[in-house]
Amino acid sequence: MAIRPETEVNAIQERIELFYRMLQDCYGIWGWVYDEEMKLLYANSESPYFHGLLLLGRNREEMIRGHGFADDAPLIISNSIGTMWAVVFSKGENGTVDKYYAIGPVFTGEMSGYSFEQLVEPLNLSMKNKWALIDCMEHIPYVATTAFFQHTVMLHYYVTGQKTRVSDFIYYSAKQEESARRPKDWERTQHAPHISETKLLDMVRTGNLDYHNVLAEAGLASPGIRTKKGHPVRQAKYSVVAFITLCTRAAIEGGLSSESAYTLSDTYTEAVDNARTISEIASVSHTMYEDFIRRVNRLRRESGISRPVRLSCDYIDNHLEEKLELKKLAERTGYTDYYLARKFKAEMGMSVNAYIRKERIKYSKQFLASEELTIEEIGERLHFCSRSYFAKAFREQEGMTPGEYREKNCGLKEDRT
Repeated sequence: MAIRPETEVNAIQERIELFYRMLQDCYGIWGWVYDEEMKLLYANSESPYFHGLLLLGRNREEMIRGHGFADDAPLIISNSIGTMWAVVFSKGENGTVDKYYAIGPVFTGEMSGYSFEQLVEPLNLSMKNKWALIDCMEHIPYVATTAFFQHTVMLHYYVTGQKTRVSDFIYYSAKQEESARRPKDWERTQHAPHISETKLLDMVRTGNLDYHNVLAEAGLASPGIRTKKGHPVRQAKYSVVAFITLCTRAAIEGGLSSESAYTLSDTYTEAVDNARTISEIASVSHTMYEDFIRRVNRLRRESGISRPVRLSCDYIDNHLEEKLELKKLAERTGYTDYYLARKFKAEMGMSVNAYIRKERIKYSKQFLASEELTIEEIGERLHFCSRSYFAKAFREQEGMTPGEYREKNCGLKEDRT
């Protein structure tokens, strides 16, 4: 490994500090730099001592160093109350770590004050420092798991110049450290996941489009954090398939027809089954959750829409990969092509073809989250006549090309070779 010139090292450090400032300004996430002895060199936290305890407490220095010695992949550290860190390793010529770069802590779910006390109790702090630390924890930001993982991917690239994926991460859970100290009534205090799940499903049931804050706080529409025990991708699939089932039931309770709900469930379950990385699984899960909410919302908002138009919309939504023609829709509704076309535009505010194009663009995001298909293949699968037309239609609706969307939101770059 070549030694980087001092000017390059300084430039890298400046980029990382700029990245840390961006995370702090936009998301409230703190950034940290430790030397090879795990001594703090830089932090933009207002309480670096207390927040640092959450990372390095319980003698985790040895664990972090051991990982840095054995592996180049980012390390994700989590605990039973939902705080999460990411650590990236900068290595010198001989392969040893010369700096540790960290971001965090963040919360990925709802916590109780009782849980805060359980986390800091084993740190053997004075009563004054204990409550100061608990007070600091009240200001730790909530960040969606998928967003935090993408920030980690970017940090790893800035530090090492190498690309990585979420599926390459190593996960360390501190739950085992804490289990021995839990009181007998611990389980009764851990009801936050149930509360989060209830909120998430209520959003589906009511078609509430103001779901983003609940989604970010709960972190349940992502695969969640997995430990080294078991395959993380397989565990993520189990988690998301269970979530799809819950959302399907909630959507039916919200008024979506059983046929439409179960068709969607089958489609997204198949997409999860075909996914190969945690990032792909998380993208499918987020798309699924948003899709169910928007369908229930539209059903409630457009309760005045006539039956033939509703039937046409449902059929289009469930057959986007098939060739769709006005004549076929008209036959299903019992109306003439001309009458259905006029009625559809009057009630939906757009033509049948415009609606089909809009829904296909939305559906294409699911494929863009996976490396399985090229952009050209996705366009063909959804019956766009050419890659350029697909790109033009996608840009008009989303403000960017399919390739830009794939790279920005999914961390994937189209291979044009």
